[in-house]
Amino acid sequence: MKNIACNFAQLARACAGVALALALGAAAPDVAPPDVASKQIVVGTHVDLSGPLAQLGTAVRNGLVTAFDEINAKGGVNGRRIRLIVADNGYNPRKAVSAVKTFLTRDHVFAVLCPVGTPPIAKTMPLVLNNGTLHLFPFASVDETYAPQQSLEFAIDLPAAQQIAVGLHAILAERGSLKVGVLYRSDTLGQQALKGATDELAAQGARPVGVASYRPGELNFTAALASLHDAGAELVVLGGVPQEAIFAMQQAAAQNWLPIFLCDQTCYVPELPPLGGRTVAGLYTVATTPIPYPDDKDEKLRAWVRRYEQRFATVASQQAFRAYLDARVFAEALRRAGPDPTPRRVARTLEFMSPWKDPDYGGIPVVFAPHDHVGFRTGFLAQVRNGRWTTLTGALPARLRAH
Repeated sequence: MKNIACNFAQLARACAGVALALALGAAAPDVAPPDVASKQIVVGTHVDLSGPLAQLGTAVRNGLVTAFDEINAKGGVNGRRIRLIVADNGYNPRKAVSAVKTFLTRDHVFAVLCPVGTPPIAKTMPLVLNNGTLHLFPFASVDETYAPQQSLEFAIDLPAAQQIAVGLHAILAERGSLKVGVLYRSDTLGQQALKGATDELAAQGARPVGVASYRPGELNFTAALASLHDAGAELVVLGGVPQEAIFAMQQAAAQNWLPIFLCDQTCYVPELPPLGGRTVAGLYTVATTPIPYPDDKDEKLRAWVRRYEQRFATVASQQAFRAYLDARVFAEALRRAGPDPTPRRVARTLEFMSPWKDPDYGGIPVVFAPHDHVGFRTGFLAQVRNGRWTTLTGALPARLRAH
């Protein structure tokens, strides 16, 4: 068990509950940064390369590097190369603020793309937007990272609450009426899982039969699971990080209790099935981007995995592939914005270029609109089968709006 916790130490997403209050002053002028005139577009990202989410941050960086290197090798976008600047935020808001101030005052970045971590993003996003700079596609799937909506901020991934709502709706539609309990960590991530389950059940005229919380980092769920078992829960929504899901399912099995388990896509990492072993078989999640396995049936995706793993000497992850795709969405919007791009022109382009699927890799359409800056409305259902994650469905019907 210690090895499981150790292996997932860098994957833990201890999202702090930070409410964004974007007190923006007068709008910054819509002008291109100085480097745009010199035939390049400068993009900044701040990710965790040294803290608890270093594995995630490294994957995001690698995905962005891969995409922009490919784009630049083909001549860039409208004749301009894209230069990526990566800063290590260490999952520390103060380090992130320092990095973003440098992006804005020294590097004059055109956009901040795919930053990682809710606490760092919560502190830095107002600085970016108040500067008139694009803030695009953060890796923090909780509402606080993109509500209230601002004209220059866009997110692609589905908020965690909506992931749970979509998945719960699909399972109940397939399995029939089930008594639902919630086991969640007492932070923003866990509260989003509770919200998604509660909202979906309320839409069906029901409520959870039991709710139990635990402190972040706690791995003894015996009493909490017993309370959900006694309440008659037949399906348990898990609001936590991968190692917590593994321990919860192991401890439930030790009590000879085998309910259905559903987690948001925080659990959708290739390491979870082999580390959890037989006890995590059957775990459901809702995800938006497939894990790029090297034996995937799609030839283009297999080739992408080979190139990625040869270059970085590490396993390709869903997060690396998502960042790669996000960079391609940005590049397409930049191309369509024309030869003289500005942040607002790119923002307006994003609003009206939808729905958009990657021409090589497809996937769930990215759909923005002037009134809605969250690209995904839904996801697909996946389950642990035969020691790996298996995609079960195509895009599921959306249950909740992004805002």
